[in-house]
Amino acid sequence: MDVKYILVVIIIIMFIVNLISVFYLNSQISILSSNYNTLASNYNTLKTYYQNINSNYSTLYSSYSTLVSSYNSLSSKYNTLSSKFATLMADYNNLSANYSSLSQNYTILSAQLSLTTGIMTVQSFYIYLAQLNTQGMESLLVGPMTSYFQITSPPGNGTVIFSSSNSSTALPAIGAKLSQFFDYVNVKIELKELVVTPLQNYVMGQGLVSFNNQYGNGTIITNYALITVVAEKANLTTWQIVYVKIDNSISQGQYTTLVTLFNMLQALESKNIGELQSILVGAYPSHVYIAQGPYAGNYSGLNVPNVFIGTILSKDIKTLQFSLYYFNITPINPTTSQVDMYGILSITLLNGSTYTFYTDLHITAKLQPNGVPQVVGLDILNDLTQGELISVVPK
Repeated sequence: MDVKYILVVIIIIMFIVNLISVFYLNSQISILSSNYNTLASNYNTLKTYYQNINSNYSTLYSSYSTLVSSYNSLSSKYNTLSSKFATLMADYNNLSANYSSLSQNYTILSAQLSLTTGIMTVQSFYIYLAQLNTQGMESLLVGPMTSYFQITSPPGNGTVIFSSSNSSTALPAIGAKLSQFFDYVNVKIELKELVVTPLQNYVMGQGLVSFNNQYGNGTIITNYALITVVAEKANLTTWQIVYVKIDNSISQGQYTTLVTLFNMLQALESKNIGELQSILVGAYPSHVYIAQGPYAGNYSGLNVPNVFIGTILSKDIKTLQFSLYYFNITPINPTTSQVDMYGILSITLLNGSTYTFYTDLHITAKLQPNGVPQVVGLDILNDLTQGELISVVPK
């Protein structure tokens, strides 16, 4: 084949190839241009998003910075408040404890003050008695509760039950009996012994009294009385006398016996051996009985001075105390009486042992030929319960 024809064919083929390439490239360029435009549009959109996000980020960062600052400020204030709260809580706990303590002390002091008022009410009766102030004694019987009043023997003997329902007649009746009781030209009262005992919501007083009564003809006669008074708590601040018994039937011998027994109690507590010897040892045989404790048993004859007094009281017991609650006297015959003294017996031995007993000192006393009382029987019944002790108290 001629070379020229071959060249022409090659040129034609190349032209066709180039033409096809041009169309292909144009197509690709169009596609790329379209993609570029799309990318450019997306870029602008993304740029807008970025600017918005960046703006939001700046805003958020600014808010975050503000919040951090506020948080730090609040955290500091919280720590300060937490510290102050802890201090206030500690102060509150202290105040609460102090309030509780003050409240308890107030309750105790209030009860003590109230009990003191009760004691003073009972003491006031005996003060009015010593002053012969019948109206004063009557005034203490007035209140919301029923009162019992009794004088056992003439003058003025009789019983009156006084209450708010019969006050118009009962109170004048009590006044009349007291006026009869003191109906002498001159009355001199000696309060020999006074025992005032607070017991829960009531207070009891017992007074051993002697009266030098002068009659109109100038004769002076001494009479004796055991006067028992009980006051009961009417409310927080007021006490009322609810029981009065004037036992003016006791004889001189019974009066002397009671005085001797009070001396015996003092001698026991002070370990006055000589005084005890004179009271427990005399013209008649005597015995001492102890119901329980380290020295329980019966001591009679020479064992009274030698063992009970000479050893137990003198050598073994360090201290002895008898808190008297209540006493009464029962005559057996003109020369012999039985006396019960109820109270709490506390003893401490030389070896350090201590004992406390609810006790009835059941005593038999007999007048000797010279008129001096002798204790012929001392039964230390120290096996009572608290209930048995309180149950004997009149109320």
